[in-house]
Amino acid sequence: MFLSDTVSLVIEDGIGVIRVDNSPVNALSHSVRSGIQTGLEQANANPDISAIVIGCNGNTFIAGADIKEFGQTPKQPYLPDVLQSIRTSAKPVTAALHGTVLGGGFELALSCHYRVAMIGTKVGLPEVNLGLIPGASGTQLLPRYVGVETALSMITSGKMVSTDSIPYLIDMQIDDGRLGQKSSPLTEHAPLVNQAAILFAKRTANDVFVAPDKRNIPGSSEENIFESWRTKLAKKAKGQLAPQSAIDAIEAATKLPFDEALALERTLFLACRDSEQSSAMRYAFFAEKQAASGYTKSSSGIDIQSVAVIGAGTMGTGIAIAFASKGFNVTLVETNEKLCASGLERIRNQYQKMHEQGRVSETQKEQALSVISGTSDYGNLADIDLVVEAAFEKMSVKKMIFSSLDAVCKPSTIFATNTSYLDIDDIASCTTRPQQVIGMHFFSPANVMKLVEVVKTHSTSEQVVSVVMKTAKRLGKVPVCVGVGFGFVGNRMYAAYGREANMLLLEGASPEQIDSAMESWGMAMGPLAVNDMSGIDIAYKARREYPPIYDDPAYFLAADTMVEHGRLGRKTGVGFYRYENGKKTNDPTTMALIAIEAERLGVEARLITDEEIQNRLVLALVNEGAHLLEKGIARNSEDIDTIWLNGYGFPRFRGGPMYYSKSNGINNTIESINYLYRETNKAWWQPSEKLETI
Repeated sequence: MFLSDTVSLVIEDGIGVIRVDNSPVNALSHSVRSGIQTGLEQANANPDISAIVIGCNGNTFIAGADIKEFGQTPKQPYLPDVLQSIRTSAKPVTAALHGTVLGGGFELALSCHYRVAMIGTKVGLPEVNLGLIPGASGTQLLPRYVGVETALSMITSGKMVSTDSIPYLIDMQIDDGRLGQKSSPLTEHAPLVNQAAILFAKRTANDVFVAPDKRNIPGSSEENIFESWRTKLAKKAKGQLAPQSAIDAIEAATKLPFDEALALERTLFLACRDSEQSSAMRYAFFAEKQAASGYTKSSSGIDIQSVAVIGAGTMGTGIAIAFASKGFNVTLVETNEKLCASGLERIRNQYQKMHEQGRVSETQKEQALSVISGTSDYGNLADIDLVVEAAFEKMSVKKMIFSSLDAVCKPSTIFATNTSYLDIDDIASCTTRPQQVIGMHFFSPANVMKLVEVVKTHSTSEQVVSVVMKTAKRLGKVPVCVGVGFGFVGNRMYAAYGREANMLLLEGASPEQIDSAMESWGMAMGPLAVNDMSGIDIAYKARREYPPIYDDPAYFLAADTMVEHGRLGRKTGVGFYRYENGKKTNDPTTMALIAIEAERLGVEARLITDEEIQNRLVLALVNEGAHLLEKGIARNSEDIDTIWLNGYGFPRFRGGPMYYSKSNGINNTIESINYLYRETNKAWWQPSEKLETI
């Protein structure tokens, strides 16, 4: 019997089976909520039904809210009311879990009296990633199954965990004996787990069951656990409302009657939902989704299986790990066997470290290492599908490599460069296949960072763009397609951001003040600490390899001064800061050297506020981003924001630089940039014509 266009109710051996079929992820749309509510009412009223099972067809149990309904006024029945009906059902309700059980889907599972799960099922409450907290009993029910500490960890991080690792949550686990093998796709799991849940429900139909809200919270919490978590997240999730609200709601579960605590959860949820932070984070969610749109649909028969990585340095080995971890066959290439062996050893050590940290199993480690080999002979790359070059950042080196590859690789091989700044059109010109040349700009560490800028040259074919975008997604990355230009999008904007940090140093702000101001604003790291970590000389060399953007004596003068005095950052023990025994300390020599250059240019030191630092650095990003839109190097503001959220530690609760400027009023942004242009007379502050339409 169909209850709605996505939900049916059938009776199997005395069990009322409410089955959801709302592909692709069985989202909690209005029709799903309505169908489940109706099914509960009919099943409870039917004397032929002794117990109820809620299951799903397809690859997964309910994986969360319906994103098509985001921002719309919800229709009845509301999710909290549906879950209330489950909790208070006169007949026991069993959830049949498989795939990913997230958000409202996990709250629904927690509201059931029993849970049967396929081994390997993942559960989570990721609402914090949208600036929200669970709003339909998640903060109240999860602690009753897993305890306060685990609930705090899961809800404030939003991370998925396997049901295998959560005691007391699952009443029965099942394994078809073929999990992890190609012969056992997820589509086979639904009928298996649904049938197991029916058998379980039949066996327990006459047992005395406890409503989830009547369960006691297991174990005893350490004293001051909530204050401890508030302090920890004030540092880890600087300025974010949702994690702190989640702590408040979970604490209420331990101190208030269920109904009162549930009402408080709802109040906190609505406050988060209506906040600017949540609006920004929901915007970010959709911006990332559309970043790959238009590039993943292709009739191309190209399927990347084998990858060569040129260069066995930090970046090259990180890229090799990223590919190997996803099952690609990887060949690491260096100029001689000794360097090649050293790179392979670095990869082995990195996998061992990941294993010791619990990030990969022994099996995963050995599997990844088994698909990596090394060579110093380009002749061994004849049948490679994709080459990613990660060699020294010098045009002559890149051209020599690509010319050599062109001579040996099959015609369909795609050539990608990981260059951060160089002109890929120029690199492509030394090949006979410029249409097969593209940029894959990974961010360090390449096996960890999500962002990949996919750089389309003037010659790159649409087919190659599509293949590379899809390949990056297979790596678990967030790919964004951009055009050719110095630094592409991310590093070009970072140059503007760093430029203002350098100017502020000349004007009297210290590295510590600049970094502290930006970190308190929400950036993951301050710009000068990042420079020291990556190496101040990298951008210095790039500025000399590529025609300068601005012919101004003050342009990156502070950074150039550091390099010319041998202060390259962490790798030399001194840069903008001094590093001893792994600790960063302020170094008076930094400001002394910069003061000499400031005096030479006639720049007077003055008192600078944190607010001025924050405004100037963010406005520099916004204006440069608008210039990139003008030039067509960036497609849209959403792409720019996706790049900055995933590659540069921009605070997610601010949405991205372009979104932030719009949310603060674009007229205010334009007025502020015009003011800086008038006051400084610097060409780089000339307002972009695109500002009014970002």
